[in-house]
Amino acid sequence: MTLDLAHLRAAISGCVFGREIRSYTAISSTQDYAISVAETDLCSHGTVIVSDSQLFGRGRRGRKWISPPGGLWFSVIAKQDMKASSCIFLSYAMSLAVCETIAKNFHIEGYIKWPNDILIKTKKVAGILISSAVRGMDLEYCVVGAGINLNSRPKGLKGSTSLIDHTKQSSIRLEPFLASVLILFNHYYGEIKAENWGLVTNRWKFRCPMMGKRVKVLLNGVQLDGLASDIDSNGSLILITTGGEKVIISDTQNVSIENQIIKQ
Repeated sequence: MTLDLAHLRAAISGCVFGREIRSYTAISSTQDYAISVAETDLCSHGTVIVSDSQLFGRGRRGRKWISPPGGLWFSVIAKQDMKASSCIFLSYAMSLAVCETIAKNFHIEGYIKWPNDILIKTKKVAGILISSAVRGMDLEYCVVGAGINLNSRPKGLKGSTSLIDHTKQSSIRLEPFLASVLILFNHYYGEIKAENWGLVTNRWKFRCPMMGKRVKVLLNGVQLDGLASDIDSNGSLILITTGGEKVIISDTQNVSIENQIIKQ
């Protein structure tokens, strides 16, 4: 399903993100390619890399992400004067943009499961990935990637779903969906630039119903039971165990979380 770039560009006119769009039928990884562009092109801020499919799509910790035609696979480049601490908020911005696009256009609630999964009910419909380079306290670039199962139906993947299966449509057009995500991401980027950290974080927490709930965390092979209390300024999960211990869990660690957060 090749993108209609003229339609997409018209829909996002005035947005920083999408002022340059590079579209491919197939690519190794939009994230890897976007990183190479960010590292070599000083004027790549706002560039979007999108592909009909990925040959070697990847998720957090290098896990393989199956990316067939029919899904939406893209990465955006943020490369402007920002502090390194802004990177986690760009991840929040993309998660919110995807969730709010689903809610606004399909009247379906999308939820965030820490650190980077987007769920419909209890099944994963999308994932967010960030890659960055910093120099001192400053952010050289941040590439924010998203993989969304729109029309593609992941086969044999336990716990995954496709947005099309929750609608009465025969297919979902990629251009309006991507345009909405980029417009919303652009909005939240503006809030981040204005240092409205609390607004972005609170909206992210609102979409993350596991906050304040009991969860089971498998951390480096050890199971911990406790309360998902909060997230800190680095985006790490603050877990209060049943024994009262405070554990800070980074998304770079080998961690999986089990909970029953949404029942509909």
